Amino acid sequence: MSAKSSAGAARSGSGTLRTARHTFALAWRIDPPVVGVVVALSLAQTGAVAATGLSQRRVVDAAQSAGGHPLGALLLAVLIGVAGHVTAAAGNRVRYNYQHDLTDRVDLEVNREILTATASIPTLEHLERPGYLNRLELLRRQTGALAGSCWSLSDTAIDVISAGLSVWLLAGVHPALAVLALLAFPPLWAAERAKRSLAAARAATAEDQRLEDRIHRMFLTPETGKEIYLAGAGAVLDETAHAARTRAVTVVLKARLGAIGWQLTGWVCYAAGFIAALVLTTWLVARDAASLGDLMLVITLGTQLRLQIRGTVSGYSRVAEAGDTTGHYLWLLAYARRQRPTGTHLVPHMPEDGIQVQDVAFTYPGSQEPVLSGVNLTLRPGSTIAVVGANGAGKTTLIKLLSGMYAPTAGRIEVGGVPLDELDTMAWRRRLTGAFQDFVRFQLPVRHTVGIGDPDAMDDREEVARAVHEAGADPIIDRLPDGLDTQLGTVYGGAELSQGQWQRLALARALMRRHPLLLVLDEPTAALDPLAEHELYELFMRQAGADPGRITLLVSHRFSTVRGADHIVVLHGGRVSEQGTHAELLVAGGHYAELYRTQAEAYQEEGSR
Repeated sequence: MSAKSSAGAARSGSGTLRTARHTFALAWRIDPPVVGVVVALSLAQTGAVAATGLSQRRVVDAAQSAGGHPLGALLLAVLIGVAGHVTAAAGNRVRYNYQHDLTDRVDLEVNREILTATASIPTLEHLERPGYLNRLELLRRQTGALAGSCWSLSDTAIDVISAGLSVWLLAGVHPALAVLALLAFPPLWAAERAKRSLAAARAATAEDQRLEDRIHRMFLTPETGKEIYLAGAGAVLDETAHAARTRAVTVVLKARLGAIGWQLTGWVCYAAGFIAALVLTTWLVARDAASLGDLMLVITLGTQLRLQIRGTVSGYSRVAEAGDTTGHYLWLLAYARRQRPTGTHLVPHMPEDGIQVQDVAFTYPGSQEPVLSGVNLTLRPGSTIAVVGANGAGKTTLIKLLSGMYAPTAGRIEVGGVPLDELDTMAWRRRLTGAFQDFVRFQLPVRHTVGIGDPDAMDDREEVARAVHEAGADPIIDRLPDGLDTQLGTVYGGAELSQGQWQRLALARALMRRHPLLLVLDEPTAALDPLAEHELYELFMRQAGADPGRITLLVSHRFSTVRGADHIVVLHGGRVSEQGTHAELLVAGGHYAELYRTQAEAYQEEGSR
């Protein structure tokens, strides 16, 4: 083994031990009495097999002896044997049941930690990196192994100690019988080889597994299901998912078959040694060098030693699997720590300089072409800024950068003269609100579907009612059977809304925060008719004028709705090609004027039909 692989194994082992300690602490926090019972049964289990073997030898030798043995000694031997057998059988079953229950409960906590770590990363860039998503997928699929790592280690330790006692007793019959312990190494070596092969297979197929899972999930949601239905694409997509699944299963199955072959070879070695041990002991009995009780001891312990070694191999395999998952788990925690926001500055209540975008550029992960480059903007408090441009011009990307969802790859964004990455992340998020074209349909009671836009006021019915009213969603609520208490979404037996109604509630959610510093509206009214969109945008502009500390950023493909904005920014090819008021841009006769007139003529032609 190379020095590099030895160092990697040492780090993996250290990480597994650290994770096992952590999961044990979680289990203790969840249910201390049950953990205490499991630990007590585990300690008793270590000597149960040895006690059973000694008891059987004592009873057989007593029966063989012509002089007999005191009844009390025989009863003690029987009681020890019964206690050992009950501990090995019933106690073991009770211990496993408790361990499985604790593992399930710890699994919930581990998943919560994984989701918390992912959510603590301040940007969304990692969610577009295949490498990150693949490792997260592997981790989420193996959290059970991670949650049970402490019990996997303890089970392995029990089997090792129990096997050690068995080997010690066997050596007492004849030193050569201790060789059975050496024959435990081939199965262990085979288990390690199998573990590496399976881990490599899972890592190699992570992307195919993720593809299959995502495609089949598309069949289960109404939004994607309706398009699949109309296009008749179910069979094609299912075939794609099936092909991905087949590739993954083939690679993993091949690794499993190879692992079975190596493990079978290891067990054949042990079986040959056990047969040799029985032959040797029989020869010793024939020469009066050992008793029939010793032969019974060898048969009992030899049989149990096979099970103990198998338990050790199985436990080692589970520990190895947990170790592989631990690598992904510790990687995620370390990644989240590295990405942890370091900003501590408070967000200015009403920054005089507003938000400054200085020579900002951005390229998405895995792409070579920048989406934005050389962008310079000033967003003044109390103003409404509209961002327009063709599809792919970078409008939504600019929104993501301003809201902190992504960090610029070049340049900087300042709020009141303070760089955005130096602001307290949570404080900045509390000063943001917005609505997007791809809004979320929270299938919750209406009051929470809207109220979640400001978690601090989520249960304030008056604030929720205000936001609903400002978004023009009162007619929607009035038609619902239980008003604000109506459960939404058919998944939970609630009321279903139209696309436009869901969008109205999304707008209401964006209006929950009374005095945001930045209100982002990224084509949030695409499901509304032009008149309704115009009315809402007029409302947003009036609110921006009435709130001197608010910056309202509008993105729309309908030029007629943004003409009243205080400032219009035209993006073209990832750069700011023009900016100014509607009148100024028309006079300039540039790209904006061309797009505006083209759209106006199209609306006139449509209206004349």
